[in-house]
Amino acid sequence: MKVYPVFLNIVDKPCLVVGGGTIGERKVEDLLIAGAQVTVVSRELTPGLQDLWHKGAIRYLKDEFSPHQLDGMVLVIGATDDPELNQRISRAAQERRLPVNIVDAPALCTFIVPASLRRGELTIAIGTGGLSPALAKKLRQELEYHFGPEYGPYLDFLGAIRGKVLSRRRDHPDNLPLFTRLVNSPLREALVSQDQSRLKGILEEFLGPILPPEDLTSLQSLAFSRP
Repeated sequence: MKVYPVFLNIVDKPCLVVGGGTIGERKVEDLLIAGAQVTVVSRELTPGLQDLWHKGAIRYLKDEFSPHQLDGMVLVIGATDDPELNQRISRAAQERRLPVNIVDAPALCTFIVPASLRRGELTIAIGTGGLSPALAKKLRQELEYHFGPEYGPYLDFLGAIRGKVLSRRRDHPDNLPLFTRLVNSPLREALVSQDQSRLKGILEEFLGPILPPEDLTSLQSLAFSRP
């Protein structure tokens, strides 16, 4: 299955999950992490989904699936073990031109949810075109060893640097080479080891000619104020 990889912005957007089992729960959790407003349609819920409902994190329709439940939604996931119902969900969503994913049924999908690894704002997605979710999962597990939790704060820090540089010289032709040199520098190692003198030296070497001293001091304080 040929696909076009894309990251969707669904913050505060209404999304529907049909199915309240363990797979549905996992899909709901992923949507919540992405900031979506999630509605679940199911006769029953897992304890985890019940907890999310009682906390007000999701909306719950204790009902059978009906096409009118798609009204106002921007994305649909079918997570049931009923092939006929899954076909109905897919057909109804596609008639409304809504992106739809039916778990373990690539032929009924207009998009595939990749295996993903999250480290703060860093998201690494792995897709196999629906041919082998097991391989995608294995690759994700292998990547966990290469991209540890430190990549979240590291990316945040790179973003802070980028913001300060762009505020001084937006659209400058040397910006991209500068950012490339930074990510190839020992910056991440200095952050992980909390080596203040080393980090100060890196910031002064790469950013000293661009940023005023107060910006460098601010960046250094930011680096070591993180938990």
